[in-house]
Formats: sequence, C-alpha cells, structure tokens
Amino acid sequence: MKIRRQSQGPLSKGDQIEVKRPNGAYYAATVLRPPSAMRKNMVFVEYHAEDGSKCVRGYVDLTHVRPSPPLELNRRFRIGDDVEAYWENGRHQGVVRDLLKDSKYVVGFNGNEGKVEEKSEIHQCNLRLHREWDDGSWVPSMAELANSSNENDDKPRNVKLKIVFRKKQADAEFQKGDEVEITSDEEGFKGSWYNAVIVEYRGNDKYLVEYSTSRKEDGVPLRAEAKAQHIRPCPPELLPVASFCLREVVDAWYNDGWWIGVISRVLDGSKYAVYFSLPDEELEFDHSKLRIHQDWKNGKWIIASEENSRHLVMNSNRLLHKMDVDEKRFWVKFPKGMRVEVKSDEPGYEGSWYSAIIVDSLGNDKYLVEYLTLKTEDLGAYLREEAYASYIRPRPQHARCTRHYKLFENVDAWYNDGWWIGQVIKVLTTWKYAVYFQTTNEVMEFKHNDLRLHLEWINGKWIVPSKDTI
Repeated sequence: MKIRRQSQGPLSKGDQIEVKRPNGAYYAATVLRPPSAMRKNMVFVEYHAEDGSKCVRGYVDLTHVRPSPPLELNRRFRIGDDVEAYWENGRHQGVVRDLLKDSKYVVGFNGNEGKVEEKSEIHQCNLRLHREWDDGSWVPSMAELANSSNENDDKPRNVKLKIVFRKKQADAEFQKGDEVEITSDEEGFKGSWYNAVIVEYRGNDKYLVEYSTSRKEDGVPLRAEAKAQHIRPCPPELLPVASFCLREVVDAWYNDGWWIGVISRVLDGSKYAVYFSLPDEELEFDHSKLRIHQDWKNGKWIIASEENSRHLVMNSNRLLHKMDVDEKRFWVKFPKGMRVEVKSDEPGYEGSWYSAIIVDSLGNDKYLVEYLTLKTEDLGAYLREEAYASYIRPRPQHARCTRHYKLFENVDAWYNDGWWIGQVIKVLTTWKYAVYFQTTNEVMEFKHNDLRLHLEWINGKWIVPSKDTI
C-alpha cells in the first residue's frame, strides 16, 4: 500500500511521523527536511536504530512513511484482535492470543506463511489496534473503533488498568556511562572534540569524565573534570557520504579528536585538503578520516547549513587566497564543458541517467547539454537539449566496485545507453547477477562490469542510500 503524498498533506520540519523499516515494523521519527524539488518523493528524517542504541538520520521514501495514529486511551482488547505492539523498540503487527492479569496480553508475532509464531507478554499501554493509512485517512476510522469498543463483550481474566508515571529526571543532564564528546577552551585545543564516557556527576554542572583515546603516561585512561557547557552527546550516525565538496564544513579526525574545518581542495585518490582557522593551517586527509559536521544547538543536532558554511569560508581569508580564480565562481553549479549525467522523465525511461557534457548555461537554472551516448534521429550528430539543474548531477565518483556485489545491494545497471537504478536479487555466478528494476517491474541479468554502486546526489554531495529508499 502506498501513501499518496497529496492526501497526507505537506510535511514540515519537526513533524512527528512513523517510518517503516525492512523488518515490517514502524519506528517513531522526526522530519528534519521535507521533500524538495530534487527529492519530491523522499523525506530526511531522524529515528532510532532497530536495536535502540543510537539515532540514525537518512532519506526515506514517502511510501514508507505515515503520520502517528491518534491516541486510544484505556482500550480493551479481545483475543484475535489485530494489534500493533511496541516491542523491540518499534511498532510490530501481531495478534492477541490471550488475556492475562495486571493489564497484560499475550501477543503473537510473525506467524504467517508457515513461520513459527513468536509470542510475548505486552502491557496494555504498549498496544493499539492495527490500522491502515489509506489515501490520507485511517482505516478503520475513529468512529468505527469507538463502535467496536462498545460492542466488546469479552471478559478479560482479572485485567487491571494501570496508570504509568514517568520517573522524575535527575538534575544531571548526562548519566553515568553516557558516551559523549568533550571540548576545551585551552589554547591549541579550541574547535576540537574528544570522545569520552561520563564517570559521575559532581554537582554544579560539573562531571568526571574518562577519555576514550587519551591516556596517561602509565597507559591508564585519562580522567578529568569537565563543565556541562563543554560536553555534548555523540552526534547521530549519518548515512555514508561517497564524497565531500569544495567549501563543505567537516570534522576531521586528527590527534585523537575531531577538529572543525573546511574542504579547501579536492585531491586525487579520495583525499582532501582541509583548512582549520584554529590553528591557521591546512592539512591533507583521507576520506575515511572525515565526517559531516553537525552542531549541537538547543538540545538538537543540526547539520551545518550552506549559509553557515559560507560564513565560515568567508571569514577564512587565508583559505580564499589559496583557491584558484576558477574555483571562486561558486554560484555556477555546472560550468561549461563539465561532464555530467542527465535524468530522464519520459514514460518508460523514468529514473534513468545519461552521460552528457554542459554546452552552456541558459539562465533560470537551465542548461544546454549534449549527450555522449544519444544521437539525433538521422544519427548524424549527438543529441542536444535543454535541461533544468534539478535533472543534472556530476558524474559519480568511486562508483565502480572491485569487490563482489551483495544480495539486495542497490546498483546502477548500464542498459540502453544509460544507467538504470536496480537491486541485486540473485548472485548467479562470481561475476554475474540478476537485477530487479522497480520502475519497469523487470528482472534482467548483468555482468559485473556493467554495474556500479548506486549513489544519490543530495544537497551537493554523494550519499550511499539505505536499501529501503530505492
């Protein structure tokens, strides 16, 4: 069942929604970025990983998103009711199998298609009736639920209603054992963050912390007292980034800590030159030693905006002097002569990308492109046409894969002079695969050399999408 975007209404930043994961369960999520012109069917969200250990951020297809259902207070359930249970950190669909004491129920999970049903005791406050989000409304409706509740004649065995109160939070913002990052005002260490663990709260907004990478001369982990203002949680894990862009703000792993800097040059071999204003120097880093910079503000993690990044760059005079004159033309998205890929939206070709070269900028976010594999009807010349910037992206970097592709890995397949998005559904031989295409509902066989890793060009950088976003 697909959610119709126009029926759900426009999503806004901060909306509380639920996201469907590959295991079929729904997880609470927060909208960080609503769909945009480039990503009309995708929303950028933050949710807890399935094991509940950390927060994950990434793009999710709108077909896997639904609003949070309205609350149902003090509902009684009957044996055989289809329910959604808060179990293993997500909302899993199951069936009520038995009624117990103390407002508890036995719920069975994953009992379809010959699978062994797993049962668990679930408290009433963690249950709700299963409902479908269909064409912008919940089925069954709240009125239908109310009627079914009034007709409920089942007599639970000693079922009791319990009111659950939250425990009063401790005065300390962080608890013993929390993994955090620590910064310092000391000269030579400003702008750097170090991994640590909270040992204890000492009052007056001070904590004893144990550093994860710093040790004393005898090899014992270093412990020190830190003020609350110098402590933050560890940033949530983001989806892998295939490449960083010029002038992008990043964190670089250097001297056992994360230092805030700006990409000043993109080098060969997945390496970058990063400029640090504190201290005033430029160093080279491998891609694996960099991460997207995030700011901890008002109790929330925020990805550095383009405006903030530009402000940091403009304040770095030494960095500007290092840039070539051509690099300072940063309002031109795709310069003349640049090799790119252009997306097609023609019926039967949706989602495919074709190699091209920028011939000229036409203004109003439009470009004249010349395809490198498509020709005119008389085959006398390569095809030229106008394309909006939203249909253009740079050629993916590091997309060729020297290892074997894995089952259910997202790939681009070379077919009919273009790259088509698909998924490996079967490994036929060592270097041959069966690939499924969702846009055409077809399965075709491809050799390894006719495939590449699927990457998404999002907000000016290459990102490896999760399996469930294709």
